[in-house]
Amino acid sequence: MNEELKIEYIDTNLLMHYSSNSKIHTREQIEHIANSIREFGFNDPLGIAGKNNVVLEGNGRVEAAKMLGIKKLPCVRLDHLTTEEQQAYVIAHNSTNLETGFDDGILYKELKKLQNFDFTDFGIDIDKYLKTCVRVQRRLLKPIEKVHYLISLDINKNDQMLKIINDIKKIEGVEIESTSN
Repeated sequence: MNEELKIEYIDTNLLMHYSSNSKIHTREQIEHIANSIREFGFNDPLGIAGKNNVVLEGNGRVEAAKMLGIKKLPCVRLDHLTTEEQQAYVIAHNSTNLETGFDDGILYKELKKLQNFDFTDFGIDIDKYLKTCVRVQRRLLKPIEKVHYLISLDINKNDQMLKIINDIKKIEGVEIESTSN
């Protein structure tokens, strides 16, 4: 592990695209990145390696910066990694943020606080996110009334019924009450 990364500013024309980058950057995504940089600044240094300043991570940001006419970009050198480690890092860096989504509860609360902020220039469809948070909205609103369903199960199919009951128990907000006659 490199203990001390140093930021250096390098002319965008001296940065070389990593030719084996498997991450796809569409024109639309680069425009969204450019809009984000315009709004918030260039706050995330690029990871580069070698005397040719090969961009291992941040190729989309480089294209967005060029679109904005930014002449120098903050970079950290990843020369402490072997060639194999650099290649693996490119894949790991681009994939680790794809492993998870959002915490719907926190996302819902944050979006409600930011309801006057326009995210469209960054390619973020707030309505889509809010719709995916419907479960959270229902949980946060905590309805006063509960709906009760009576389901009769054939005890002769005990194993199948137990599986169904266990699956139903996993559904948020479901309570199971059992009685036998």
